Amino acid sequence: MKKLFIAIGVAVVTAITPFNLFAQQTIEEATDSIKHILVQAKAGDAEAQNEVGGWYYRGRHVKQNYEEALQWWAKSARQGNIYAIGNMALCYQTGHGIEADSVKALALYGKSIEKGNSVLFDQNVKLADNGNLFSNVLVALCYQKGLGVEKEINKAVTFFARAAKNNSVDAQRELALAYLNGRKPAEAFKWFKVGADNGDLSCIFYCGKLLLEGMGVQQDKKGGANYLLEAANAGFPQAMYYVGSCYMDGNGLVRNPEQGITWYQSAAGKGVGKAQWALANCYLHGKGVVVNYDQAMYWFAESVVKGHKRAFRRLVSDSIPDSPFIAYLRGMKAYAAKDFEEALKQFKSVEKAKNVEGKTMQGVILCNSAYEKYNLKKGIKLLSSAAESNPQAMYLLAGLYEAGKGVEKNMATSLSFFTRSAEAGYAPAECALADIYYEGRGTEQDYSMAVKWYSKADEQGQLNKNAAERYASCYENGWGGLEMDKSRAESIREKDYSNHIAGLLENI
Repeated sequence: MKKLFIAIGVAVVTAITPFNLFAQQTIEEATDSIKHILVQAKAGDAEAQNEVGGWYYRGRHVKQNYEEALQWWAKSARQGNIYAIGNMALCYQTGHGIEADSVKALALYGKSIEKGNSVLFDQNVKLADNGNLFSNVLVALCYQKGLGVEKEINKAVTFFARAAKNNSVDAQRELALAYLNGRKPAEAFKWFKVGADNGDLSCIFYCGKLLLEGMGVQQDKKGGANYLLEAANAGFPQAMYYVGSCYMDGNGLVRNPEQGITWYQSAAGKGVGKAQWALANCYLHGKGVVVNYDQAMYWFAESVVKGHKRAFRRLVSDSIPDSPFIAYLRGMKAYAAKDFEEALKQFKSVEKAKNVEGKTMQGVILCNSAYEKYNLKKGIKLLSSAAESNPQAMYLLAGLYEAGKGVEKNMATSLSFFTRSAEAGYAPAECALADIYYEGRGTEQDYSMAVKWYSKADEQGQLNKNAAERYASCYENGWGGLEMDKSRAESIREKDYSNHIAGLLENI
């Protein structure tokens, strides 16, 4: 999500270390000292990286390049350099080298101060006293969260209010949140409404939420849903979840489970734990979507990491012991432990309940050469039958046809199965298909097609690590019709692509 930047027309807070040691010159003409710093920066020295970032930001010793400045500061910041963290904030505040984002700028400034950049805090206190709205917000956040100073909520509210009354949208949002957390919903709604009228997405979201729930304002479900839709359409993840629930329950919107699923998927893909939990339950019970235990398991695993572990354990304990989904999970746990006989037993009961995924997993076991009763021919037959409707089976068959395992090697057939599976929304197939186009493996290399499928898996929040690295390289090099964007590439690489299913199965 690209967060809203609030233009407040104030002086930039200088976080950059002064660089007056050397005369203006190119790298080729640089003195030995400059060359030495550059060598140190390339070797990973955090202080040198911060300094080189300053060169690029100011155009000293090198041609001015804000994107390069941000890249050097990001490298230094990852090693904990507090000044580089503050300098990254400067880029987000001013929109130099990256899209301006005041929310991100405030977070980075706060992190720099929290880690010991007291000079930056003192600078902002002086600027705040001189009427700098951004600095008022930053100082207020520091007092609110205890960043570099003792936590003092009253001081935070004072600084927020001063800026909010002078039309700082950041302050209006933060003041409203402070009132909400202080259990003053009426005051909170007042300032959320002001911020919403000024276009702040967080404020628009909270206006919708409070109206929907009748908190601090007379309940207006339809009006609340409209605010939430506005925020969701602008890319606000939490709003996407609430809109999904509105469609699912007919709460402020006409009931439409299919639309509800679409919004849950969008929010879940952006890491909203409540949406992941809700989506998993939809796949489990076939609410707005075809029952799919594989996807239910995946999203339960993601939601458990986001705080739903107790809820999942309760779901398991409250389930009928031999219910198909519990049998599926037991089968997956047994398969992971290479207890193939027990896994087959569980998956047969899943198939008996008329769930095609039971047949798919039986096929997987029979195609596994580690199984002593390995029967490739029978396994492929089961997968072929399941593939009439099951995207996972299509994906598995695609791999067999590409490898020529148990069937005649046929890349065209493999590509067809991968495509069918990907078009059905199965993320592993989306990543695999993207890899094929990225490499030109068995077909003509096509970065635009690779980007198409990497992007789809990314939107679903289901990229794997290898696919993420390749997707990042497309941004890094401007391949596949993408504009070159090193910052976007970096953000893709920084995400966690761990598979959490093994952790989920420990609860079975």
